[in-house]
Amino acid sequence: MRILITGASGLIGSALLDKLRDRNHSIICQSRRAQDGPAGVSWIKHDLITDSWEGACLPELDVVYHLAGQTSSASARRDPIDDLQGNVLALLRLLEYLRSRRRTPFVVLAATATQVGVTDELPIHERLPDRPITFYDIGKLAAEMYLMQYVREGWLQGCSLRFSNVFGGSKSGQQADRGIIDKVFRWAVSGRSIKIYGEGNYLRDYVFIDDVVAALMLAPQCAERTSGRNFYIGSGEEMTLKGAFSRVIALAEAATGRRVPLEHVTPPEDLSDIEYRNAVVDSSAFRDATGWTPRYDFDAGLKAAYGSFRVR
Repeated sequence: MRILITGASGLIGSALLDKLRDRNHSIICQSRRAQDGPAGVSWIKHDLITDSWEGACLPELDVVYHLAGQTSSASARRDPIDDLQGNVLALLRLLEYLRSRRRTPFVVLAATATQVGVTDELPIHERLPDRPITFYDIGKLAAEMYLMQYVREGWLQGCSLRFSNVFGGSKSGQQADRGIIDKVFRWAVSGRSIKIYGEGNYLRDYVFIDDVVAALMLAPQCAERTSGRNFYIGSGEEMTLKGAFSRVIALAEAATGRRVPLEHVTPPEDLSDIEYRNAVVDSSAFRDATGWTPRYDFDAGLKAAYGSFRVR
């Protein structure tokens, strides 16, 4: 297949690229910065907001993974217009370009489980109404709705995958409010104390990066059952923030022989209500559509990501 990955230098994009490279696909990767790629991979330097896709000279595409975007809820609150450009207009420009092509590709949009807002019903599932409470989630939901409308119009095929908290690596430049589990491990092995807001008893669903990549790859393979739909992707394993941080600290201690403290601190006054949510997702709809099931629970994911880490 001929595949385009936007945001290919990010955490999820680079992990997806590693898997797709072994399958003899023709892969084109988009990034805002010039990149040197391995054999069989073409990199294009392209700004999703300002550059025209007409000048990108792309072949007809079979699959598009749209993983690029503005990823910080705090940044979206500071500058909603910038967030709109990065998460909505950038996608809309890409969709319009794909609409003009002869081939009808399958577009997989990386979305977020926080789009639903705050709900007392757990686990979260696709039948719940979306009531986003942050600028970031409003933008992500709008982008998803645009994709669904393009599918309804018959211009494209595609689906949206709403990921819970992804962990299993980190990339330079990653936003401070993303990838917290990986940041906690990095801080702990460096001897830095770990701070947690309040008691840390809110529930989260952490999904390992390899399971996320598997879901991304399956979505277009099962197009007849996934197109035009959004799906929640998570482990289904509920864990408190305090419990997750404590396990990461213990793993760092095993690697370094040094245990760092977990400090409970008062949350800042302007912390979004979305941070006080309980969130565990039900991925059974995607399982029924594709056969996907997560292979890693939280401990297995930590071991796969960091179990071989040793201080040199």
